[in-house]
Parts: sequence; C-alpha cells; structure tokens
Amino acid sequence: MACKHSTLGACEGSVACSTCHVILPPEYYDVLPEPEDDENDMLDMAFGLTDTSRLGCQVKMTKELDGISVTLPAATRNMFVDGKQPASLPKPTAELSLVGKKSAH
Repeated sequence: MACKHSTLGACEGSVACSTCHVILPPEYYDVLPEPEDDENDMLDMAFGLTDTSRLGCQVKMTKELDGISVTLPAATRNMFVDGKQPASLPKPTAELSLVGKKSAH
C-alpha cells in the first residue's frame, strides 16, 4: 500500500516491524491471500490486533482492492528506536494516502 505517513514502515517493508499495521474491512480482507508466517509473527506484536489486521507493506494493491479504506490502530509499537528515519519515507506529513493508487513502477 502506498503511504505517506512518517510513523509507518520503519523497516522499509522487510517484515521486521509492525509499524504499518492496518485494519482492513472484512470484505477486503477476505480477497487477500493468507498472511505468511513472518507477517503473522510481526502482527502478534502489533498494538490493537484484530481479526482483519494485516501489515500494509504486505498488501499488494489489485483491482479487487480499488477504493479500499483502512483503519489505523490507535497506537503503534516501533521497535526501531534509534531515531533513524528510513530513506524511502517522505518528510513527515499528516496525509495518509491508501486508496487505489497505482504504482508508477
């Protein structure tokens, strides 16, 4: 998922944290493949875990997910505590953009 929020993605998508934890609507959760073991391991450490929780970095945008709106948990656990900002994240902003944007790649 494309996201422009400075607190998300501390591990840059390597499935080594749960800072990109999102809560999906059940109808969208059900169209996704099952999470891999490493994603489940990270979700076990996520704050506010639900039955439809996923790591946003592992959700691949498809036509079936077009228009999705996700819920962010009230808090996050960031074990990447040395203060380093991942190079791939933009400057901090309050904007969260997750709705059906296709990658330019």
